[in-house]
Amino acid sequence: MPPKEAAEKTTEKRETRGRSLVTVLLLLVVLLLSGGYVYYFFFGGNSRGMAAAPTGNNPEPAALQKLSLDSIVVNLADPGLHRYLRAKITMEYSDPKLATELNDKLYRVRDTIISVLRSKKTDDLQNEEALKRELLTAINSQLTAGQVRALYFEEFIIQ
Repeated sequence: MPPKEAAEKTTEKRETRGRSLVTVLLLLVVLLLSGGYVYYFFFGGNSRGMAAAPTGNNPEPAALQKLSLDSIVVNLADPGLHRYLRAKITMEYSDPKLATELNDKLYRVRDTIISVLRSKKTDDLQNEEALKRELLTAINSQLTAGQVRALYFEEFIIQ
C-alpha cells in the first residue's frame, strides 16, 4: 500500500474515533442531565414527592382553601352599547372559620361582585390586577372571620 493511502486511512480512523468519542460524550451528558431531572422530580424539590419536616417552633401555615362561584353575567356600564361580561371566580383563603362565613354570606359576596362588575366599562376591565384588587377589597369588607387572600378568574368573557 502506498504511503499516501496509508496516511489517509489513518486520518479517517482518527476522525471516526473522534466522532465516536464526541457522540459518546454527548450521550453521557444527556444521560446525566436526564438522571438529575428524574432524581429532582421524584426525590428532590419539596414541591413534589416528600414533604419537608417542620423545623423549629414555627407552626405550619394553614392549608389554602378555595371557593368557586357559579358564573356571573352582568351588563357593563358602556353607554349606548349592549356589552355583557361573564365571569367565573374562585376565591382562596386560609382561615378555616372563613369557610362557614363565606357559605353563610354567599348571597352578599355575589351581590358585591355583581355591583362592582356592573359599574365597569369595557375599558375599565383591561387592567385585570386592578380589578382583582378592587373585588378583593369589596369582598373582604363583607367578612369578619377572616380575609380572602386571592381571587382568580376561571372565565372572563366580554361580549
